[in-house]
Amino acid sequence: MHDLRELADATSSSGLQSAFRSWSALLERLPIGVYVCDRQGLLINHNRRAGELWGRGIVSADGLTRYCGALRAFDAKGEPLRLEDSPIARVLRTGEPVRDCEIIIEQPDGARLTLLSNAEPLFDETGDLVGAVNCVQNITELRMARDQLRERAGWGRRIVEHSPIAIYTTDGDGRLMSFNSAAAELWGREPVIGEDRWCGSHALYHPDGSPMPLGECPMAQAIRSGQPVEGAEAIFERPDGSRGAFLAYPTPLVGSDGKVAGAMNMLVDISGRKAAEDLQKSLLDELNHRVKNTLATVQSLAAHSFREDRDADEMRRSFEARLMALSHAHNQLAARNWEAADLAQIAEAVLAPYHDADGRLDPQGPSTHLSAPAAVTLAMVLHELATNAVKYGALSQPDGRLSVRWEAGPEGAVKLVWRESGGPAVNSPSRRGFGVRFIEGALTREMGGEARFEFAPDGLCCTISFRRAVSD
Repeated sequence: MHDLRELADATSSSGLQSAFRSWSALLERLPIGVYVCDRQGLLINHNRRAGELWGRGIVSADGLTRYCGALRAFDAKGEPLRLEDSPIARVLRTGEPVRDCEIIIEQPDGARLTLLSNAEPLFDETGDLVGAVNCVQNITELRMARDQLRERAGWGRRIVEHSPIAIYTTDGDGRLMSFNSAAAELWGREPVIGEDRWCGSHALYHPDGSPMPLGECPMAQAIRSGQPVEGAEAIFERPDGSRGAFLAYPTPLVGSDGKVAGAMNMLVDISGRKAAEDLQKSLLDELNHRVKNTLATVQSLAAHSFREDRDADEMRRSFEARLMALSHAHNQLAARNWEAADLAQIAEAVLAPYHDADGRLDPQGPSTHLSAPAAVTLAMVLHELATNAVKYGALSQPDGRLSVRWEAGPEGAVKLVWRESGGPAVNSPSRRGFGVRFIEGALTREMGGEARFEFAPDGLCCTISFRRAVSD
């Protein structure tokens, strides 16, 4: 085993010999690893800390170890690193320093360390390259912390990108710097980074529907005031004309100089909630309207059912029967969420009490959907006609027959023919009773239709026409 002096004489490196004689004690006390290679890359000296990093003892100037004392080396990505590509080998090849190069080394027990390498060339007094020195520092914990920070930052970016809430950022002048896919979907467009300002919406409006300039939007207010804005409501419009509503939560971002450097905004889409609120209001308004109409109808029925010239029990039965007819219509409407009712089902329900085994009732017609007001009115009209038929018309006789036919025409037109036969002889009345007046008034007032009565000798015929059908 050659000592350092003999190796220095053999390689004619008097400059190296002189340097090691004066600095060897200092090198041993450095907290970083330091080692030196000659012009051919042979390891000729290293301090204690370098051996600790390598995890094994290396006899300096053994004539075998080149470029590095580690068992194995890898680049910063973890790929195997050839010794000829190590930092100190590059210095010996080019004569130029290699600074802040990260490499990974593997110790004999399999443990891996990340080292920060700074290699410098060594020249003799004549300027010839005689070797290189490498300073290596263990930055394993630093790299782990840095990787964790990068991973967490990546998580943050992925969370923002995949968030169902629209998120975007701007600089201090309001120019958009970033946005996630939820924001682009909400806006219905992808704004131009660095050009669009304040918000990516095509247009904005105040909750009352008046235009909101983009320069007055919540994001602009937050940047100009330096204060966050919480839950500011606005209506947005997409390029295709569709609209929605959001709650904005812009928060200013302050730089190291204490000035607002930008802002981040979260837009919570409340379009569904606003639509539900509008629907609820419409339903309440509609319910209020229907309740008023129903009460008015009940009041009218009571006024005409309870008269002083009639028996009390008869008045009560008449009133209850009319309420049941009204109830039948309501049941049909409730089954269809008060959107429509089928004429056939209404006719069947109203006339059900008068059916018998002889089949004297014959209601026929196509499935025809009626609006809510039309369904209620028609149920009351059919009830009045049936009541009259039972008392005075065809259904008052065993051989009497009742035919009810209807057909649906264009533009929501409906025609229904009520025809009685086989009953008592019919004479044209000298005055118009409650039933006739109610039918004519209800059809005209509630349905915009009309009723024509024909008092033929063989039975009453009533033709009803109106245009309050709902399209099937």
